[in-house]
Amino acid sequence: MKDTTTSPDGGETDWAAWSREAVETMMARNTEWPRQFGLQNAPQYHWDLESASLVLQAPLHEVQGTVCLVGTSSEREGSFVWSWANANIPTQHGQALEVVHDFGREHQLALLTTARIPGGRPEATECLCIAARLQRAIGTFIDQQGDITLYFSILHLQVVQNPDQALQ
Repeated sequence: MKDTTTSPDGGETDWAAWSREAVETMMARNTEWPRQFGLQNAPQYHWDLESASLVLQAPLHEVQGTVCLVGTSSEREGSFVWSWANANIPTQHGQALEVVHDFGREHQLALLTTARIPGGRPEATECLCIAARLQRAIGTFIDQQGDITLYFSILHLQVVQNPDQALQ
């Protein structure tokens, strides 16, 4: 990200520090939400782009969430593409990223307004954490599908009791 810009109040914002803080915040949240929902041991999961949902399976319950696909990266192509710039991604994900896109335009931050960012997982992770911070997300979730890595912000999570467990 650009190093500093002058804010409307005349002060300067160190965007590199702001970005590092976003990554640190999401790392802390990504430690907390699995513990909070009893999902510490690499649970089975299923996500669905059309419904913007994520389901995680704990031993005695299921956790359902609402997610936003922030973007994807490709090792082969060496880039990260924001969901709002990818015609193959359902439009609700791009709409959920408008807060990020608007923030980037307002503060002239090319990282948040450029459709395709050169780089790999480190750049994609930075974009994910910034988006999650601006969306006030609970945390993040990353999945690998062949050459493509998908970067999700987690907007909401809730425990759903397994009906079989309730009968016992």
